Amino acid sequence: MLFKLGIMTKITLNIPDNELTFFMKLIEKFNYETVVNDVSVSEEMKVVLDERRASSKKENFVPWEEAKKQIRLKTK
Repeated sequence: MLFKLGIMTKITLNIPDNELTFFMKLIEKFNYETVVNDVSVSEEMKVVLDERRASSKKENFVPWEEAKKQIRLKTK
């Protein structure tokens, strides 16, 4: 998990699975921004993703903030 705090400070944390729920409850009390780096997607995968987007209904899309909440609930 990578967090960007302030302007330039980055902190990388390794959280044990059995402590993740506690950590997420704690960190939600702070204003933080999650930064995801090093994501590479092949051209083939981009085509697949574009096709899925084109064939999906926009009303079924989930905003990123809501998706994060749903992921957190699954870890509990």
